[in-house]
Amino acid sequence: MIRAFELAVRQLGDPKLRGIVWWSLLVSLVLQVGIAALAWWGLKSLAHFQWQWVNDAIVWLSGAGVIVLALMLFPASFGIVISIFMERIADIVEAQHYPQLGPARGIPIWTGIWTGVVFLLAVVALNLVMLPFYILALFVAGLGAVLFYAVNGWLTGRVYYEQVALRRLRPAEVKAWRRANSGVLWLTGIVIVFLGTIPVLNLIVPVLGVAAMVHVAQTLKPPLAPGRPFNPPAGAR
Repeated sequence: MIRAFELAVRQLGDPKLRGIVWWSLLVSLVLQVGIAALAWWGLKSLAHFQWQWVNDAIVWLSGAGVIVLALMLFPASFGIVISIFMERIADIVEAQHYPQLGPARGIPIWTGIWTGVVFLLAVVALNLVMLPFYILALFVAGLGAVLFYAVNGWLTGRVYYEQVALRRLRPAEVKAWRRANSGVLWLTGIVIVFLGTIPVLNLIVPVLGVAAMVHVAQTLKPPLAPGRPFNPPAGAR
C-alpha cells in the first residue's frame, strides 16, 4: 500500500494528469468552501437559546467549529470529485504502469455520479450519527480521531475500490474481491481520509486516492469460491 501511494505521488507531475489535478483542485476548493459555509450557517442557527451566555459561546466557538465540521465533512466531497475524474485518472495510471491490461470497459458517467452522490450522503449521515460519540471521545485523548478515521476510512476505501474495479469487473465480482481484501481496502481508505484532513494537500487527495487505489487493486488477493478458485475476467488484473 505504501508503494501504491509512492507511485501515485510520483505520477502527479505527469503532463497527462496535470490538467486533471488542476480541475480537481478547483472542484475540491469549491466544495470545501461550500461545506465551510454550510457548517457556519448550521452553527449560527443554533445560537437561539434562552441563555445568552450559551449563544455567545456558540458565536465565539463558531470559527473553530467551522474548521472542525468542515474537516469532518470534507471526505463527503471525495465521492463527487472522483465521480467526475475517476475514469480519466485510472486510464492514465493503467496506461503507464499496467499497459498489459488493455482498455477498460468503463462505467457510465451517470453511474459514477450517482455513486458519488450516494457516498456523499452516506458520509454526511454516518458522521452525524457518530457526532455524539465523537464528542464523548473528546474526553479520551486520541479516541475521537480513531473513530473518525475508522468510520470514514471504511466508507472511502469501499467507494474508491468499487469505482476503480467496476471498470473491469461485474458488480458481484467486485463485491467478492472487496470482501476478500477488506482489511487492505479499509487501511487504504484510512490513509486517504487522513491525507484529506491535511490543509492544502486535501485538495488533491481525490486524484491521489484514485491513482493509489489503481495500484492497490493490482495487489489484491483473489477471493475463493467454495471448492474452486475465483477466476476474474480476462484483463481484470
